[in-house]
Amino acid sequence: MSSAPNNITRLPTANVTAIETKDALAKEERARANELAVNDDREMVPRRDGELALDGGEDETFSLVPMPQPDHSWSHTLISFGIVVLLPLCLLGLYFLFLATPQYFAEFRFSVTEVTPSAGPLGGGGSGGTTAAAVASAMGGHGGPASGGTAQNFVVIDYLKSRQVVDELSQNVDIREIYSRPEIDWPNRFDKSRSAEHLVRYWNKMVWANFDPLTGLASVEIKAFRPDDALTIANQLVTLSENLVNKIAKRAEEDAVKFAEQEVVRAKAGLDKARAAMAEFREKEGVIDPIPSVVSGNTQLIGTLRGSVSQLEADYDTIRRQNLSESAPSVVALKSRVQAAREQLASVEREVSGSRSGRNVLAGVVARFEALDMDRQYAQAILLTSLQSLDRARASAAAQHLYLTPYVRPAMPESAGGPRVFLSMALGAFILAAIWFIGLLAVRSVVNGRA
Repeated sequence: MSSAPNNITRLPTANVTAIETKDALAKEERARANELAVNDDREMVPRRDGELALDGGEDETFSLVPMPQPDHSWSHTLISFGIVVLLPLCLLGLYFLFLATPQYFAEFRFSVTEVTPSAGPLGGGGSGGTTAAAVASAMGGHGGPASGGTAQNFVVIDYLKSRQVVDELSQNVDIREIYSRPEIDWPNRFDKSRSAEHLVRYWNKMVWANFDPLTGLASVEIKAFRPDDALTIANQLVTLSENLVNKIAKRAEEDAVKFAEQEVVRAKAGLDKARAAMAEFREKEGVIDPIPSVVSGNTQLIGTLRGSVSQLEADYDTIRRQNLSESAPSVVALKSRVQAAREQLASVEREVSGSRSGRNVLAGVVARFEALDMDRQYAQAILLTSLQSLDRARASAAAQHLYLTPYVRPAMPESAGGPRVFLSMALGAFILAAIWFIGLLAVRSVVNGRA
């Protein structure tokens, strides 16, 4: 039999086998992927040959956790941004545009200077001449001819923010009425029915005070809602500050005067005591002043007696050289005169330096008198110095040594200095955007945590 022609081309057996093997591997991979997708809560463990195999719970190595799908809904984000940021900014802009009241600022600058005058004609020397200056230095800190009152500047700055300045200012200016006028917008208006403590807190928002210790200059700024109100309040604050500085200075000067007066009283008491002791001594000894009356007279008498004794002794020597007898009347008479003169001289000398019949010696009387007189002179000098110090303290108290110099005085503001719309809007936008961003992060964290 003749065979029919075979037009079918046969493929090599090796190629067919390779294609079948690839198809089988592809089917196996697809089946394995489908099984992993269905049973995603099962675990995969590595086999010994390096492949991954599913296992129900044996040999746990790691598990596949499904990742949460992110929420790409931008509509909620934009809505939250509009509610939290844009809407408040629009309301803030409407407030500045239609409701905000213009704000006017009045400023003044000052410096507190201490001036201590030098000692005048009453100053003299010694410690008494500086009594008032020492007390003033201890109380007020006066340390030289002119110096910056740093402590007083701080005192004035603190005073301008205190309740005392509010009370004293209210005596001349009705600040409750000024800051509660109906044309003032509600956030900045003060309710005049509220207490003084609320008024002080409100006042601290209306006044700004600062002192620079490096330059020694202070500046104060007053905020009001009318130009004339700002100027009136600023002028009153300048006057109150000057009065405060004068009170500080006067307190130290008054204490210096009081101290000097007490010193004068003590000095007068000491002088009276010394004079009483001197009077008692004079009455007891029976002499007014032993130094000029007794001492001078006895000194002259001693000199005279010594001269007489010398002359008599010379005459006696002359007679003896004439070879006269000792029993001659002239020799006996001259010898008696010499002896009498010597006894009188010895008696006077004993009254000056010795004792006779138990009476006080003149040297002791003079010594006690000199001691009492020295006490009297010392007390008198102390009284004189105290009186000079008192006069100088009174003169210093009458003068002014602490000055508040407003080198920039308040002026009428011609244009409103506030509110600062651009700065307020920028600051508000930044704060609102920060709040919105932090809130958005917190919400996203909570949502992702629940997923």
